[in-house]
Amino acid sequence: MGEIIRMPFEKTLEDYTKSYHDNDEYTRLFYVMDSTMKYIHGKGYYVINFNPKNIVVGVTNDNRDFVNFKNIDVMDDDITDKINSNIYNLAFLEVGLLSETLEHLRPDFLKQNFSQFKIFIPENLVNYYQMILVNRGHTYLCDYIEIKNKQEIAKLNKALEEEGSSKGRSYVKSTGHYGEDEDNIIPMPLPKKKDNDIAAFVTNYALAFVVIASSLLIPLIAFLLGQG
Repeated sequence: MGEIIRMPFEKTLEDYTKSYHDNDEYTRLFYVMDSTMKYIHGKGYYVINFNPKNIVVGVTNDNRDFVNFKNIDVMDDDITDKINSNIYNLAFLEVGLLSETLEHLRPDFLKQNFSQFKIFIPENLVNYYQMILVNRGHTYLCDYIEIKNKQEIAKLNKALEEEGSSKGRSYVKSTGHYGEDEDNIIPMPLPKKKDNDIAAFVTNYALAFVVIASSLLIPLIAFLLGQG
């Protein structure tokens, strides 16, 4: 199957989520967001603001994905904590977007009622978000997807070998659309490091919001009423 050609665009994450996107599109977007964040970490920076208004996403004229986190700063100390916090906040942002509850969502509510959010999450990513948001794991989404893809490839190769139809031939491409072609992802440009350049304080959804469930989240409404 040939490469899917997509129309070039550039918009904020907030504007992007105002139109409909299926699970495959969101999974691809989240993979690129996470890969970009991992790239930033590898260069000694971290994201200090996850507000969708301050994240730009898009596709170039040559069909390459890109994400630009507008607010990043140098990781000069507490590197592990900053990376782990970024991983959590990005996962929190993504589940908030999928469930359309981001504006009012709190981490304690999400942790205690995660099962109610599963219907909004792509099935193959539920375990990942549970690991990060409930069990406070510290794995990049892009790494998780690549590991899952490799496991699926191994299963396919084993099945073919057992059926005697592979004749020693192995699949070398992933069955998914994510993780096998990082050359098509554009790393975001990084600012020059300045010792006294302190950026805006991180937008931390984990501390800022109180859940007000929509009509789509009837179980969550019942929970809130039960606490009254």
